[in-house]
Amino acid sequence: MERKKLSVDKKVIILITTLCVGILSTTITLMSLKAFQSSNAKLSVEPPSIVYETLVKGQRFSVNATVANVTNLKSIKFELSFNTMMLDVVGIAFLAEEHLPSGYCKVDDFLGTIWMNITYEGEPITTVNPVALASIKFKMMDYGESPLQFHSTTLVDSFGNSILHETIDGLVVIILHDVAIVDVVPSTNETYVGRIVNVTVVAKNFGDVAENFTVKIYHNDTLFGTFNVKNLNSGENITIIFNWNTIDVTPSKTPYKVKVEAEAVPYEANLTNNVYFDGDVIIKIVGDINGDGTVDINDLVIWDSAFNSKSGDINWNPQADINGDGIIDKEDGMLIIQNYKSSL
Repeated sequence: MERKKLSVDKKVIILITTLCVGILSTTITLMSLKAFQSSNAKLSVEPPSIVYETLVKGQRFSVNATVANVTNLKSIKFELSFNTMMLDVVGIAFLAEEHLPSGYCKVDDFLGTIWMNITYEGEPITTVNPVALASIKFKMMDYGESPLQFHSTTLVDSFGNSILHETIDGLVVIILHDVAIVDVVPSTNETYVGRIVNVTVVAKNFGDVAENFTVKIYHNDTLFGTFNVKNLNSGENITIIFNWNTIDVTPSKTPYKVKVEAEAVPYEANLTNNVYFDGDVIIKIVGDINGDGTVDINDLVIWDSAFNSKSGDINWNPQADINGDGIIDKEDGMLIIQNYKSSL
């Protein structure tokens, strides 16, 4: 009887020891998993950034919500915010199909949020490498930047425990490239052939990034100047002064049109503001003060009434200063005489 009792006690001790070891082992395993997840679980937007150089309205693209370095993931909840002025959600799909995802989602187009609640009816997800949990398809609507930011994220394991994790947001950028000519002002609207007309031009970068481009200036369709703009920052403008030497221009009673063009930069879609027409400039025969196309007695009369005047005087007439030296004197009269009876 003694020996039998001793044998039974021994079996009980072995059984208790085995159970303790098993429980301890399970506890250590769970603690290890918790420690592993606390420092490594990651919920991310993939790819982390998407950049489009131009807007194609209606074009579709997709991003994924992914998880990595996680063990025993059974369910997940999160919100993802986006820019509703720029993007529109057109489709959502739950992924990791081998884990049998089920759940529901809600899109708020006013607030710009996507809310998801996913449960895995199959095997929980255990992974080191990124696994896509959901695919979100967007439609482009406008230029701009749209952060894709996680909010109110919850990861839960099959025991109902929260999994500590970090989130990595995403960014979508659709770049606006848009350079323009915003002002053109000639120094005069009439002058004599051979004189210089200064044309002040203002170019502006309405786009999102610094641009390099060439500005060209024409009278009618004849190019007479170019300027290379370097690294003009977003929102900034630049003032350029072109000197138009009219020595080779044919005098005419019909005004010459000044046209300025900013050459299109790569990916620029809006070209309507790249060309600017302004400044009807009449190029006259030397001595034709009144601009009627003939140098005659009428021009001498006008010259005489402004004789000996300079800028600021009450009788000053800049068109009577034919040689452009700032004073109306006999030298201007001589130019009228030299070209007398000339006409277009």
